[in-house]
Amino acid sequence: MAAISDIGQFSESGRGLPIALSRPGGALPYSPIVRQAYAAQPHARLGWGQGVVSVADVTLEPPDALAPTDSLRDAARRMLREEAGFAPICADGRFLGAVFVDAVLECVADDRTPPNLASVLTTQIPTCAPYSALVDAVRQMISCYVRKIPVVGDAGELVGLLTLSEAGAAAARDPAVADVFERFASSPSLFARRMR
Repeated sequence: MAAISDIGQFSESGRGLPIALSRPGGALPYSPIVRQAYAAQPHARLGWGQGVVSVADVTLEPPDALAPTDSLRDAARRMLREEAGFAPICADGRFLGAVFVDAVLECVADDRTPPNLASVLTTQIPTCAPYSALVDAVRQMISCYVRKIPVVGDAGELVGLLTLSEAGAAAARDPAVADVFERFASSPSLFARRMR
């Protein structure tokens, strides 16, 4: 242990003092934050931060998609029946994108009827893979305000749809997912925009 007589070998107005010399003898034990700051190699927080459950470990909705040649009426009926904000579009077994309810409403408002869904198709939709961490998929859904996210395989096929409710049910098995839901529920951004 360093003694007070060793104080002369330290310079820069006390910088670099050992913790034993910089604190009075009768002081309370220093906090874990101070202990970590003075440690030779500060400890990193390890654990469940990256999640332990993958997307493939939860129940997915079946990959029931529309074709780009289907009509706008088919998409509207599907979204109304499933109370969804979008309908996935696939062709030749590959996921192409989705038709959002906003596009359907714009067509109705402008009194136009596109010949098929290819003209209102958008590729700007978040997706995930079956081996993706569930917490990453939940973060994507929350940041993009969607209640479902397409799960796309390596060959581009639609494996299924991950719902926010199924991810919430898996939060008991994954503390990282539970943490994301807890932060989301206490955030005012929850009411800033409707979920699609």
